[in-house]
Amino acid sequence: MATITLTVTVANPGSGNRYYIDGVLQATVSAIPGNTYIFDQADGTNSGHPLRLSITSNGTHSGGSAYTDGVTTSGTPGSGGAYTQIVVDATTVQTLYYYCTNHSNMGGSFNVGSSSTIQLQDRDGFPVQNFSADQTSVGQIYYNSASGTFKGVLAGGVSIGTWSSSGALNTARTAGLLAGSLTAGLYAGGNTPPSSQVSEEYNGTSWTNGNSMVEAARNDQYGFGTQTAALSAGGVVGATGNKSKLVELYNGTSWTAGTDINQTRAAGGSAGKAQTAGIIFGGKDSTGPGNTDNADTEYWNGSTWAQEADLNTAGAYVAGGGTYTSALCGVGGNRPAQNESWDGTSWSEISEQNTYRDQSGGSADSNVSGLIYAGEAPPVTTITEAWNGTTWTEVADMGTARSLGSGATGGQSGGASSALGVGGQIAPGARTGLTEEWVAADIQVKTLTTS
Repeated sequence: MATITLTVTVANPGSGNRYYIDGVLQATVSAIPGNTYIFDQADGTNSGHPLRLSITSNGTHSGGSAYTDGVTTSGTPGSGGAYTQIVVDATTVQTLYYYCTNHSNMGGSFNVGSSSTIQLQDRDGFPVQNFSADQTSVGQIYYNSASGTFKGVLAGGVSIGTWSSSGALNTARTAGLLAGSLTAGLYAGGNTPPSSQVSEEYNGTSWTNGNSMVEAARNDQYGFGTQTAALSAGGVVGATGNKSKLVELYNGTSWTAGTDINQTRAAGGSAGKAQTAGIIFGGKDSTGPGNTDNADTEYWNGSTWAQEADLNTAGAYVAGGGTYTSALCGVGGNRPAQNESWDGTSWSEISEQNTYRDQSGGSADSNVSGLIYAGEAPPVTTITEAWNGTTWTEVADMGTARSLGSGATGGQSGGASSALGVGGQIAPGARTGLTEEWVAADIQVKTLTTS
C-alpha cells in the first residue's frame, strides 16, 4: 500500500481554466484499492479552485454532490499545505470524478479498479461488502443479503444503465423516422398533427432543422441508417390514412426519391445500420385507413427490395432494431407478448417481455442484445427492458411516460448500450418533443459457487 501525491495546477488552455494533474490536462487518475491519493493544491494557481470528488461528472455543476467517504481536506487552495486526500479501500466507489466547487468543467476522472480488477476481496484487509440488491461495477464481488449468495459482476450480459434528459425536438411529434446514433441522430416526418415532412438533426445536445422530405408528408414510416445516409420507406400519407410504398434517401443534406418497397404498408419495424442494407417487417398493409396486420419482411440491398421470410405472427407498431442479418422484433398491436429473432434467413419466436405494450421504442445491436422502452401498456409507460439473448430484464425507467410510435421502433439510434427516445405522445392528443438518452454498460451478475 502506498501514498501517492498528485500535484495540482490550474491553467487556461484556451477554453477556460482547467486542472492539470502532474502537468497533464484533466488527467484520468487510475487508482488502486489500498492506496492513499493526495491532490496537492499548494501551488498558487489553485487559488479560488477547491478540488473535490463526486460520483457525478462535473460534480455539483451537474446536479451531483461531493463524495466524502474516506476523503479529507486541509488548508486553503493556493497556499502551502492545502490538499484533498482520499483513502481508497474496499468500499470506495469505482468511478469517481474530481471537480472544482466554484467553476464548471475543470476536472476529470478518478477511476478505482478496472474491468480486470477485483475491487472487493476477502484478503489483505479488503472485506466483501454486504448489499441487499445486485451491483453493477464490473469486477465487483459482494454478498447479496436478499438471496443469501455471494456474487460477482462480469462484463457482457444485460445492458444496465440510466436515461437522462437532453434537448427537445423543435417540432413536437410522434411516429416519425429515427436513425443515427446517440451523438448524431436524425428524426424525420411524423405526426404533429398533421403529418410532417420536417427533418431534424441531433448533435448529442440539441436538434437543428434540416431540409424537408420531398415525396409526401407522412408518419409511421419505416427507416434505418445514419444521420448522413438514411432511408425512409412507406408510412401513412397525410390525413388520408392511406398507406404508401414511397422511399426516400437522405445524404446528410437533402432527400431524394428512391425505389419503392414492394408492398403498401406502414407502422412496422426496421433494422439496419447502413442506408444500403436493412430490413423492414410487420405493419399495416391496407391501402386505406383499414387495419390489416402484416407479417412480411423486405430486404434492401442499396438498389432493390426483395421479399424475405415472414414473421411468425403478423403485427403492427412493433419495436425492434439490429442489423439486416441479426435483428429483434418486439411486441405491438394485436400481437401477444411475443417477440421474434431474425438470423438473416428466418424469424424465430423468443421469450415474452415482462410487460406487454405497443408503440414502444427499440434499439438493438443484434438479435441477442437490445432494448424495448416506453409505449402503450396502456396507459403510456416508462418501462425499459433489456434482452441478452435469453431473458428480458427490467432496467431503469425512462423519465417521461410516452408512446413513441413506429418511427422510433426503427431502433437505429444506437444499440443496447446507447439509444435515443425522441418525441412521442404523453397523453391522448398531447405530443412532445422530449429527448432522452440511454447510456449503459453490458454486465452480467453471476452467483459464485465452490467446486
